Amino acid sequence: MKKIALLGILTTLITSCATSPMPLNSSFAPQPQRINAQSFGDAPFQRVQKPDEDLSSRILRNIYKENFADDIDNGRRAENISMPRGGFIYGSLNRLSLVRKGLYLISDKIIKREFNKPGKKDATPRINPSQVQEMLKVLKPGDIVLCGNNDSFVHALVYLGNDQIIHSLAQLTSDGKFVGTIKETLSGYAKRVARDKFVVLRKPNLTPQDFNKMSAYAHSAIGTSYDSLFLLSTKDRLYCTEMVYHTLQQIRQGKPRVMAHKAKYGWDLFTVEDLMDSPDLQTVYEFQRKRNTPAKLHRY
Repeated sequence: MKKIALLGILTTLITSCATSPMPLNSSFAPQPQRINAQSFGDAPFQRVQKPDEDLSSRILRNIYKENFADDIDNGRRAENISMPRGGFIYGSLNRLSLVRKGLYLISDKIIKREFNKPGKKDATPRINPSQVQEMLKVLKPGDIVLCGNNDSFVHALVYLGNDQIIHSLAQLTSDGKFVGTIKETLSGYAKRVARDKFVVLRKPNLTPQDFNKMSAYAHSAIGTSYDSLFLLSTKDRLYCTEMVYHTLQQIRQGKPRVMAHKAKYGWDLFTVEDLMDSPDLQTVYEFQRKRNTPAKLHRY
């Protein structure tokens, strides 16, 4: 009962920020964000959802559904929720560990319950083992592999060489826990999870020293839990494209420009679209998916 009561207080506290003004000297006052996020692709608000659902749950469900989930029907339509103070909530979540801890109990449950289901079937065949081997012939250590299934194109991973990859997943283990950030083979991943489209990006002239820094960071992230709140200022949890972004930030010689964007509800997100938009990453491989034209979403 104490846990339920605490969760209720935390949820009320964070969701009330959407409508309740607070003085600037409050401990909840938003601080400047380190990441320069730009706005793109925001759709106009279409409708306000039923008041009997928890606001934070609906926000997190829709962020994941629209940005990071495979093409899975979780039985709920994507929503446009009118929340003018969403950036205020986002900033508070990035700073307040107690609130984050309470809301992770909610957000983890949402993704476990609604988004670990088989993907919809379509006419596009998944990549087969021989095609994976052809892709591996092209790949070099330090490449960024983007992939998806059916109508989704949402996942990103770091290639280390010798078929080895590190990436962050929201999939479940047999005991119901998130896999989080793991190391495995690309061929094993493609066999284990249906993937039918790939785009591979490369930092030109990547030095061995910079790759070693990338590899060291990616290895240090192994075991990190999946970030179901999608926060960029916390390092104790990571989502897939966030992990790739931080890996690229280890490059010192000609660090590629990759920018987050201001998504719905005030969240700053890194997605595969942001990675593909970087003018400093070359396209070296495409399989049943063309890379979006770079430098169209952000001002570099």
